[in-house]
Amino acid sequence: MSESHAPRRFKTKGFTSLLLTFSFLVVAFTGTILYFSPKGKVAHWTGWSMLGLEKEQWSAVHICASLLLLIVAGVHLYLNWGIFWSYLRKKTVAGIHLKWELAAALLIVAGVAAGAYFNLPPCSVLVRWNDQIKVYWARRAVAPPIPHAEDLSLAEFAEVIGLSVDDMLEALRKEGFAVEDEQVKVKHLAEGKGVAPSDVHEAVVKHFPQAASKPRRGPGALRGSGPQQGRGRGSGAGQQSGR
Repeated sequence: MSESHAPRRFKTKGFTSLLLTFSFLVVAFTGTILYFSPKGKVAHWTGWSMLGLEKEQWSAVHICASLLLLIVAGVHLYLNWGIFWSYLRKKTVAGIHLKWELAAALLIVAGVAAGAYFNLPPCSVLVRWNDQIKVYWARRAVAPPIPHAEDLSLAEFAEVIGLSVDDMLEALRKEGFAVEDEQVKVKHLAEGKGVAPSDVHEAVVKHFPQAASKPRRGPGALRGSGPQQGRGRGSGAGQQSGR
């Protein structure tokens, strides 16, 4: 007759240790991806992605995994506080006899913090490499007429590139875009065809090369804030009354 075995208990400490390890690996991996990714405006305009995820999705995973790492680290410390405190006391006493080692450890930590704050090597080198990576992606990409042009409606986008809405819509339809509403955003039109927002611009430029030049209207002219619009109207009224 076989002996009955009690169900195995869930080991919380082992679980938190594994969760801590896995969350650290995710944070390290996503942080590396984001280090080598382009700037947000370039990523959005060109539809940049890595391993099927866009930059915003990588950022979301990184933030959530980092928060999970902090929470699990706190729980892990709480569950192992007795062992940690005993270890800390022993190492503190031993550290008194490790003056050079203690000084070296403190200097390294302080040096990294100071290097990041004052932009000194090797921290400045890492930051410069990151900037060069961003520039590399920007040079490869077709620059948007204005930052975040993918968030403009087609009517606003036509005004930015100096075309009439009818001309732009006609060009897009010839290139296979299903355009029914001039108020649809550029990024949504691109998503509908499974292309990047920059492809919308290129489709228009194919029929109207002048649309590739600098924008005739800036984002401030299209989306002026309330106070700016108020000042513009006030100035106009003043000039009229002066006449």
